[in-house]
Amino acid sequence: MSDYYEYGNVKGGYGNFHLPPILIGTMFYQNQTIVEREDPTKFNIEKAKKRILKQKALSEQYKIPTLLEISAITPEAMLKYLEFYLDYFEPPFVLGGTLEARSAGLEYLNERGINSTEFIYNAISNLKNNAEIELFKKFKIQTAVVLILASPNMTSTQRYAYITEKTQPGNINIIDGLKNLGVERIWVDGGVINLESLAHIMETQQLISKSLHLPVGTASNLFLFKYSSPRLNKKFHTRYRRASIMFITTWFSNFIFYGPIEDAEESFASAYQSFEFKKTVSERNIRLLDKF
Repeated sequence: MSDYYEYGNVKGGYGNFHLPPILIGTMFYQNQTIVEREDPTKFNIEKAKKRILKQKALSEQYKIPTLLEISAITPEAMLKYLEFYLDYFEPPFVLGGTLEARSAGLEYLNERGINSTEFIYNAISNLKNNAEIELFKKFKIQTAVVLILASPNMTSTQRYAYITEKTQPGNINIIDGLKNLGVERIWVDGGVINLESLAHIMETQQLISKSLHLPVGTASNLFLFKYSSPRLNKKFHTRYRRASIMFITTWFSNFIFYGPIEDAEESFASAYQSFEFKKTVSERNIRLLDKF
């Protein structure tokens, strides 16, 4: 039995951390410079293509698998983004954005004949929104990311309980509930808020991976948004903070939402070096992180 899922030529591990994590960059996020603020349906097509191609090139260079997350605020914008992506690129990809945008995206993908095995739905946090549940039934979603919504100091066991306790409608946990809806591949995203939450999440990921054999990962760089971006204010070099956080996250993740696709260069380089270092430690039986 394999310990990875395949999406096209992308392999995502689960139940262990033997494979490098899938690095996922986001396109068309709110306030991305290539998107017109007044009308998010309009964007610079050539620059969008260039950034996606760069992510693909970095993936090949560093032998780190990658996916693109297509995010949108409005349904109208989502249709334009998906039309662009499918005109120039092939699935798989991650479908993100607001619930309204995702809903419109699912309708469009169905019309274009894109099978639900060719994308990842990001994300669902509970089974209490009937409109969202109907989307899962109608479009037979196969892979979905469960986002753990938590407070910054929520412990690893509490985060584990978030997905295993029977708190959903019908006295069921969210994992079994999604399986009952036909979701065959469930990814678990820890939900980063600050640096402390990331530490708890790293522990949670090891717990979930070992006991539930599910793909685990997170958006480890999210807390960096409280700092100024170097593209806006060069005084604050968040790219170096990002690279250091990517290093430890790579050790215990099957996937990483590294953030804006513009941050691909340092994210891939850091993940590559981290994974190579991890292999070296393992091959030489160095007990590095057993004790601090």
